[in-house]
Amino acid sequence: MLPNTKNPSKRKRRGDGASPASATFDRRVFPILLSAAARTTRRTQHGSSSAATAVRLLRRVLSSSPTSISPLPDSLVALLPLLLASSSASVAALSCEVLGAAALQSMEASEMLASDACIANGLAQALGSGSQRVAEGACNAIMDLSASSVGRDHLAGSAILPNILYLFSQVESVSGVIDSRSTECSKSDSKANKALYLIVDTVILMVNSCHVDSLHNLKQDLIRKVLPLLYKIWKKGGTLGSSTDCIYSKNQLQSPEYDISEAIFKLSMNIAYAVHLEPDKVRRSIFGQSVSDYENFLLNCWEKSTYLLTRKQNNLDDSVFTSLLNEFDPKTPDAIIQALLNGIVSCPAIASDELDISSFLHEVHGSLGATAKYRQDIRVVRTRDQCDQTSGGCRMEEHFFDDGMTFLDADAFVEKCQDAFKNGFSVALRGMEFRSEKIAAIASDVADLFGQPSVGANIYFSPPSSQGLARHYDDHCVLVWQLLGCKKWMVWPNAKLILPRLYEPFESLDDLVDANGGKMEVLLQGDIMYVPRGFVHEAHTDVDVGEFEVNSTANCSLHLTLAIEVEPPFEWEGFTHISLHCWMEKHWGSQPVKSKAEERTSLFALLLHVSIRVLSENDATFRKACMVAAKLPSSSSYTTTHLKALRSNQRSTFDEIVKKIDKSCSFKEALRCIEQAVKERNDEPFQWMGWLRHLPQHGGADNRVDYCNILGALEELLGAVGCNLEQAIDVSNN
Repeated sequence: MLPNTKNPSKRKRRGDGASPASATFDRRVFPILLSAAARTTRRTQHGSSSAATAVRLLRRVLSSSPTSISPLPDSLVALLPLLLASSSASVAALSCEVLGAAALQSMEASEMLASDACIANGLAQALGSGSQRVAEGACNAIMDLSASSVGRDHLAGSAILPNILYLFSQVESVSGVIDSRSTECSKSDSKANKALYLIVDTVILMVNSCHVDSLHNLKQDLIRKVLPLLYKIWKKGGTLGSSTDCIYSKNQLQSPEYDISEAIFKLSMNIAYAVHLEPDKVRRSIFGQSVSDYENFLLNCWEKSTYLLTRKQNNLDDSVFTSLLNEFDPKTPDAIIQALLNGIVSCPAIASDELDISSFLHEVHGSLGATAKYRQDIRVVRTRDQCDQTSGGCRMEEHFFDDGMTFLDADAFVEKCQDAFKNGFSVALRGMEFRSEKIAAIASDVADLFGQPSVGANIYFSPPSSQGLARHYDDHCVLVWQLLGCKKWMVWPNAKLILPRLYEPFESLDDLVDANGGKMEVLLQGDIMYVPRGFVHEAHTDVDVGEFEVNSTANCSLHLTLAIEVEPPFEWEGFTHISLHCWMEKHWGSQPVKSKAEERTSLFALLLHVSIRVLSENDATFRKACMVAAKLPSSSSYTTTHLKALRSNQRSTFDEIVKKIDKSCSFKEALRCIEQAVKERNDEPFQWMGWLRHLPQHGGADNRVDYCNILGALEELLGAVGCNLEQAIDVSNN
């Protein structure tokens, strides 16, 4: 055999499919890099020589053609974790570059490298090396490996996240860049800014890629250091993203403001804030020191009549009220408006049946932390007589801004609101439970007090001799807390006696208000008034202050409203639907199939759900709030007397509802409603069922109701009933 003759079979076995370049790398480069990696912890002369050689070899890899590093030889991949953690900054930095270059060659290579836990740990160590060059290289490699969702998920679940957060909290240039008012800086400053922007972008990417549950493992002390810095960067996001010292786009902050907002939101979720109220403190501040006062309110006034609690007469606890006053500067109206509006952002509404925070974040992606929007976040409004023929001389609302308007110039926005206030406009800001820690703590305690998932909070600041909102009623109960000045209220009882449901259309007030049937109440500083849902009301600041003892801001009025929104699952009707579902799961889920009708028990239960809804349309009992989830006062006397009274009241209410269902449910009427909806392909009348999808369903797929496709389920129900309506009704009745 001639010396240059090659045996194909031997060549295949010897290479095991590896490319010649890979084989050359293994034979010549691997031993030297291994030697350099093995000396990462010892700075000997020999070690320095090995590192220098490794640097030359890694540079040669980087200068090679793309095909030589895609894919990387397996032996180099195996060495990368050690090289990334090298004590030689040059070796570690170049290893990061090799990793990033390989990731950019193909998505498959990127995902493979990102899924290697050892490489992820090596990058985490590189972030903590203490070398700016290595840290920057690691950040660039992380960004390159995160090109795919698979890569992001793997890296975000590793030790990279806490390490990048720690690195960010230690960067000395953060405060300088954030606090600087100038957009121009020296070359050295520009280089430092570039490094900061890269770290911030990596932080945002890793936090937003991390699963919400994994964020629980982060240390709170670390998050407390990071959040203020992120918040400052968010406030200056527009400037950092368009600095005049940025010659290249990579010298700018790449993360959009809404991504920074999402990162702040995610990191904030698990922080235990300093503002914390003792159990029962809010109850004492609103209803008085005696537990029986709260019980009397629940039994006699809740969803039935107004209730006024004056601070002087009821010996109310002042501590919570005082903490609220400290939120504002009561010296001048301009100062109060400045305190209210300084830095406000949009608070997107959370759907009533939203239970999954990840779904919420997906829903509001791109709008979280956006500029405040008119009507959604703020209203600047006044009500006055309209003398034109079209309005008939009635009092109408006039808005200072156009619907949907956003406010990009914060200072100009505040000035316009201050000018509007001087011209008789009230400033109404919604979502205070998201804007103030103190108000959030109060709203949370009120929600617990009434057994509801959340309580909204709005604040209203009105000038002298004015009316903000026109006469109206709300679809939620309201606690009005007068913070400054005084205000005169006119309240009319609910003429229809049917409680309005949350989010249902409002009716005309023409038949709801008797001109002589209203009741006037004047709220002074510290007073609290309860207004049930459905009670028409209006408020004025044209109060003769000489009749009342008030403070220096008496000519203006500042009040907070706590909106107790009764979500569908927390009405008695909702409790009934849950009870029906639980009964079905317990009694029918494990029963052997005996007939075709019984195979469709879940569909017939759906019919009963609809029948209950039809019955509840005109019955106030079904619409009342169910408070079985309320966190009742911790007083020992309450557990022996008042707790029993309240529980007995709730049991009797539920027994009454069950009797009404047994006596009055009309399956035929329910079927007619279903038939019409299916015929018109209109699922709007059945959107109220959406929250039922969150209840667990057992058994086979054939026996489950798909509440996400309610029309399909209703159509299947009609098909199951067919012509044998009476038999279907008999099965449902049984």
